[in-house]
Amino acid sequence: MTDTNRFQKGDVFWAPDPFRRGSNPRLWVVLAADSLPYPGEEYLCAALTTSNLPRNFEVGADWVSGNDPTKTSYCSPWVVATIKHDAVVNPQGQVTESFADEMIAECKQYLGPQ
Repeated sequence: MTDTNRFQKGDVFWAPDPFRRGSNPRLWVVLAADSLPYPGEEYLCAALTTSNLPRNFEVGADWVSGNDPTKTSYCSPWVVATIKHDAVVNPQGQVTESFADEMIAECKQYLGPQ
């Protein structure tokens, strides 16, 4: 996370899961921040999970900071949401820019022509 308290691409934080009513917060990785209409107020994110589901991507060595060495984290590039800055519960860490870029490319595949 930057000194301005604004999150950037690759930052990881805890925030509510808008797809599950009443659920505990989950980890999200920021895919886009400054390119959105309201920079610093909302972020386009992909979900992180500890479930090794088909088509998930293991974060592994792409953690820069904030990983839990007792758990393996995976990114689900088809589970995306716009997370409001005020909804962030707690910053967790950061993944490499190359991992975030790979998740952006994977996310785009789900949005392309079928």
